[in-house]
Amino acid sequence: MEMNAQKMISLLTPEIDRKCEQIQQARKEKTQVRLFVLLCAAALIIPTVFVFFGISLAAILTPVLFLAAAFLLLSPILIRQQGGEMYEQARKTSV
Repeated sequence: MEMNAQKMISLLTPEIDRKCEQIQQARKEKTQVRLFVLLCAAALIIPTVFVFFGISLAAILTPVLFLAAAFLLLSPILIRQQGGEMYEQARKTSV
């Protein structure tokens, strides 16, 4: 009985490790999506507050620059969310 349990554990260990990696990757992607949404909200709120209080006319350019930088830095997250990484994993497993 104990031998069967040990054998089953040794057979399932690679699958358990793979599932753990998938869960960690999903958590990481969820965190990155939350960060992206937070930065997008900041891109809208911060310049609006500046203009509302009349801080500077140059603040109108801030959202454009901020959104461009955010898009360039966070575009890998968007690509992964659209299935780019899923495609790569499926391709690796099918070969």
